[in-house]
Amino acid sequence: MKVIVKVLEDMNIPHGVVINRVGVGGRKEVYEYCEKKDIPILLEIPYQRRITELYSRGVPSSLEMPEWIGKFQKLFEDVKKMVNK
Repeated sequence: MKVIVKVLEDMNIPHGVVINRVGVGGRKEVYEYCEKKDIPILLEIPYQRRITELYSRGVPSSLEMPEWIGKFQKLFEDVKKMVNK
């Protein structure tokens, strides 16, 4: 992640982070790094067995878990705002 962030910064490309599998160990460093570098966390996707099962079948979670539709729409809008600044 550090290499990618460096490239994005060098190229002056807006960026943010989506953290996947929240609740599984090893994410503390990601949060600390994002805070230190002032990188916005755009979405947190928790580790949920249902999401994993859908992913393994190639099914987007928002199709079977409608509570995710609004979250992904917000992610899309947030990215659009970042790109259009």
